[in-house]
Amino acid sequence: MAKYSCTICPFNCKADREKTFGVCGLPNKFLISHVQPHFYEEPMISGCSEDQKEGGSGGIFFTGCNGRCIFCQNFLISQRENWEKKPQKEVTNEELFNICIDLIENKKCHNINFVAPTPYSDLLREFLLKYKNKIKVPLIWNSNGYEKAETITSLNGLVDVYLPDIKYFSNELAVKYSKMPDYFEFAKEAITEMHSQVGFPTLDKNGMIKNGLIIRHLVLPGHIDDSKKLLNWLKKTFGEKAYIALMAQYYPVYKSKDFPEINRRLTKEEYSEISDYFMTLGFEDGLIQDIESNDSKYTPEFK
Repeated sequence: MAKYSCTICPFNCKADREKTFGVCGLPNKFLISHVQPHFYEEPMISGCSEDQKEGGSGGIFFTGCNGRCIFCQNFLISQRENWEKKPQKEVTNEELFNICIDLIENKKCHNINFVAPTPYSDLLREFLLKYKNKIKVPLIWNSNGYEKAETITSLNGLVDVYLPDIKYFSNELAVKYSKMPDYFEFAKEAITEMHSQVGFPTLDKNGMIKNGLIIRHLVLPGHIDDSKKLLNWLKKTFGEKAYIALMAQYYPVYKSKDFPEINRRLTKEEYSEISDYFMTLGFEDGLIQDIESNDSKYTPEFK
């Protein structure tokens, strides 16, 4: 058997993940930490309210991540120091497909939402080549943006909706808070490739997303200027039709207590400043989260 050399993400670690772990700390097999209908994504993704007990976005939360965000709200399943303490659910292609079908047919989910898929890109490409035509709802790629454009290119025609969170304009901040070198250079190329594949969002007659690019940005307290620079780049690159989801849901969690400047929620003044700036740029559509969204109740309960 030829040695597997992992070059999926910008770390380009070339680890043989058949025998050892890469920078992401993951083997070359599917590990899933959590599955649920998710009712707190963007409205065109989640749809109905949780009170209706069906619908939502079919969230499949993969174990691990290629980022090390010190404020990760999913840290119990994204960071190896936490997830490796628990038994992990390893699944085959067929089992992953059955999970998708259960979410669609039994839970009535509007779409299938792959969360933190980047370390599994090669496996997911092979999975989708076999099963995509049997999944009769939109397929969402919900990632941290730290991806290689060529990896995204390999998914062309297999993903309906790209949902990246572009986190930083400043590479210094990216290293400080997420240990992701040259973050912006990689993210901007990956997101540009995503747009070239799926364009701007299109909705069905019920207002649910069919395909397209939604670009998320989580605003960090004390770093409004970095958010403004990102918004400027997005407007310059994609124009006023770019669909931006400006997220105010940051709250201190995981290791953020070790960084006093972000060990707090956004202030009302910061929220107003970045919201007003977003509006002045003239985007024709998009979402601005309410500041009340910075509550842990909107984060899935990972057990």
